[in-house]
Amino acid sequence: MINPIFTCSPAVDDQTLSSTWLPTDEELRRIKEFQEIERKGDAYQQYLRFGSGEEPSIVLDNFLFLGNRVHGSNLNLLERLQIKHIINAGEIDISEKLPHDRFDIIYITMDDDIRTNIKQYFDRTNELLHNYHMKNERCLVHCAAGISRSATIVLAYLMKYHHNTLKDAFDYLLEKRPQIYPNDGFMLQLLRYENELIKSREIVSTEETTKVNNPIQTIQEFEKKQENQNQ
Repeated sequence: MINPIFTCSPAVDDQTLSSTWLPTDEELRRIKEFQEIERKGDAYQQYLRFGSGEEPSIVLDNFLFLGNRVHGSNLNLLERLQIKHIINAGEIDISEKLPHDRFDIIYITMDDDIRTNIKQYFDRTNELLHNYHMKNERCLVHCAAGISRSATIVLAYLMKYHHNTLKDAFDYLLEKRPQIYPNDGFMLQLLRYENELIKSREIVSTEETTKVNNPIQTIQEFEKKQENQNQ
């Protein structure tokens, strides 16, 4: 059963989805499975209690953060978390609020609409994120709410470079940021991207698929770890 608190993406028009993307019955079945995943666990309870919060979600320790427009324009927060790179996947360019000599800002304008072709950006965003990771530099990916567009970008990266199936990547990211809810058009494109990665052997479609291991759950734990390392 879909919790109404997660219905932040535009209402799905089945006819528009079908006419735009021509999904198969199997693809529609898999999209429904993702819609019906039960939100649970400590992170979910914290979200129900406190909302999206003042802090972005840590996806991968010392590297990847997922958040919203407010996080992406908060200079003090970005400097405290030592963010160097920002990927804005929203419809509003907020880069003028930040000093460009301190941040590398990539703005990819798109609407949170089931007709939007987000898959066309996967190669670019995956390469950017991979390069940031190789240089040990931190990145915040955000859109308006950190729920649909930016979550889709992060899921594509987890599949490509951590060799996760979409189900594994989705379960992992859901634990880190329980409010994620890519619209159905984005989920369909992620499913098709997963098939491409399976065909190229970048994803092994078995239970033995490598999973991301990141025990860090909160900003507070993250900063405590940093303090211990600096002592």
